Amino acid sequence: MRMAFPLIHRLSYSWAGWPAEGAFSPEPSVAFFDALHASWKSDGLELQSRAWTPEQIQMTFRAEPQVAPAFLAARAKGRLQHALRQVGAPCGFSRKIAVRSLGDNVSEVVAGYLRQQAVRAELVDERYRATLRAAGFEDAAVDLSAPTETKSGRYWNNLHFVAVTVDRFRIGKEDFLDKVRAGVFAWAEESGSRLKAFALMPDHVHVAARGDPERSPLELAEALWKSLNRAAGCCLMGENIYAGTFSEYGLGAVLRRT
Repeated sequence: MRMAFPLIHRLSYSWAGWPAEGAFSPEPSVAFFDALHASWKSDGLELQSRAWTPEQIQMTFRAEPQVAPAFLAARAKGRLQHALRQVGAPCGFSRKIAVRSLGDNVSEVVAGYLRQQAVRAELVDERYRATLRAAGFEDAAVDLSAPTETKSGRYWNNLHFVAVTVDRFRIGKEDFLDKVRAGVFAWAEESGSRLKAFALMPDHVHVAARGDPERSPLELAEALWKSLNRAAGCCLMGENIYAGTFSEYGLGAVLRRT
């Protein structure tokens, strides 16, 4: 997929599979994984760590923004099983796989960060600060710790987007605040995302949501950019969107464990 604009990103995921009874193979050599690196790299995936036990095989990847979690799940499992068969050590999996988004911050920290954006902003006009806080949104009913279940597995696909206005144009109540709110809600409905929270700032907007695992962060970011500009009726948001992953587990803790 060609990027319509350069997406600033920090995207990491863990993949986990459970070997079938009697189908476990000992952990292959470093050379085995060195050969797999090139294949996964062509898929937009970079292996960061692995943990190999009879009960579970887990791998952590850094991903390019065009990689959807469902695609990651298929390529991680498919290429691994193919490589194991090639060396005469086939491994089957007894249960559905699991893919979890990972980040430097956990869900509670991300939600708290969005909640405090307007409070911490350096604004002289307290009425404007109050307007920004009132324009924000958080849905307590959306539990980002719960996975999305599909036929192939379970997915935790939590994403934090930041969209910035063109030339840092200031969003105000009289012109664009309500339109930006409408654009975020429309994006969530149209993209199949579960909106957890968003925070509006004078020149940017933060969005936290559970994304459809079949859609890549790039697709979702482009859809958000289009929805915000469509709602504004002009090119309000610039092509400088950030996308990051997060979940209940921090990336550092997973890397240390594996």
